[in-house]
Amino acid sequence: QAFLGLVHAAMQRNKGNGKACALIEFGFKGVPRIAGALGRHASDYALSSLAARLNQHQSAEIVIGRIDTWSFAAFLPDLGDPLVALSTAKKFIALLSEPLDWVDRKIKLEVAAGVALSGPQIEDATTLLEAASMAIKTASQPGGPSYAFFDPSLAKAARRKLELHGIIQEGLEQDWFRLQYQPVYHSESAQLVSFEALARLHHPTQGLISPFEFIPIAEETGLITKLGSWALKEACRVAAQWPADLQIAVNISPDQFYTGTLLAEVHQAIAQTSIPAYRLELEVTESTLLKDSDVVLQQLNALRELGCSIVLDDFGTGYSSLSYLWKFPFSKLKIDRSFVQAADNTAAVRAMVRSIIDLARNLGLKTTAEGIETIAQAKTLRTFGCDFIQGYLTGRPQNETDVAAIILKNFAEQLEEANANLRSERIMIGYKATG
Repeated sequence: QAFLGLVHAAMQRNKGNGKACALIEFGFKGVPRIAGALGRHASDYALSSLAARLNQHQSAEIVIGRIDTWSFAAFLPDLGDPLVALSTAKKFIALLSEPLDWVDRKIKLEVAAGVALSGPQIEDATTLLEAASMAIKTASQPGGPSYAFFDPSLAKAARRKLELHGIIQEGLEQDWFRLQYQPVYHSESAQLVSFEALARLHHPTQGLISPFEFIPIAEETGLITKLGSWALKEACRVAAQWPADLQIAVNISPDQFYTGTLLAEVHQAIAQTSIPAYRLELEVTESTLLKDSDVVLQQLNALRELGCSIVLDDFGTGYSSLSYLWKFPFSKLKIDRSFVQAADNTAAVRAMVRSIIDLARNLGLKTTAEGIETIAQAKTLRTFGCDFIQGYLTGRPQNETDVAAIILKNFAEQLEEANANLRSERIMIGYKATG
């Protein structure tokens, strides 16, 4: 509090003279590792040693403060040139990165610095500190230079993230979420085989909010488990009204496997809607398989025994491992849209897509290609032996009320084709009889 008070006082003084202030926050990686491997005394020693190094540079031009247990800051009250803040940050990063001697070994921490400058949009100590904290997140990204200036767009993104968190929470309570259903067709016969349920968020004033916006926030905040549970039940309710030969695919997030309630929720959705388990496809991504794979495997096996189909979604975009394909009870692979789009112009990608389809077939798995947008793409996938296609070419996601028309249209087309084939067979029989 005393440090922030000093920062605030300096910022108020500088309002009238046109000078800026700079706050440099320092963060450290590897602290839990030190405490876990060497004990609390080692981490306490590291903390006090780093504080001592910083305090050696305390002066009228640089004020050192402690933000929390493992976060320090350097405040430059009278900054004439922003490059001074940058050079100060780099100097302290080098100082704090030097190894610490502890008993018979050395302790080394990774240091990152976030730099924030006062200005028209940052006029108080709290906002300046928040800006430095946002910048430190950028500086901590792998492959970066370990320091970063605050970018105003970070604040805008942070505010939007906070806003979306509230919208998702309220949306789950106020029934703002809807499911749309994208049709999937057999690549050879063009017969409708299933729909994929896709979550949509309709805000009363903001309108439709993209899933590319709300899904990552739901995953980050843990709300994805509640959203996933709702989507599972709603999809089964709607699909129970369709013809018995149509399946419904529902995406399952990694977090849903760690709630301990996924199996019970699937059982409940099936029981309440009277939909047979074989009509339910559960889609999981490769990221689901990376953490606690035994926990995931146990649940997937139980779901497969129940009769559900297990689908590996977005195959090839994550940490593809062939061990997944024989270890986990998959019945289908979904080839990601990025492969489909790239295959148009890249021979190597076309070869990869063909290899994936051949591999799946040899393992007894079906394949679905996502993101089909052109007739040429559909023909290529059909030539390669892909079983099913999904994308804007064959149908965009539709509201529940529009699904019936898709089902009836496909039924009429299949009936017409069957009648045409029957007429053709009768003509041939008559020709042979008269010949």
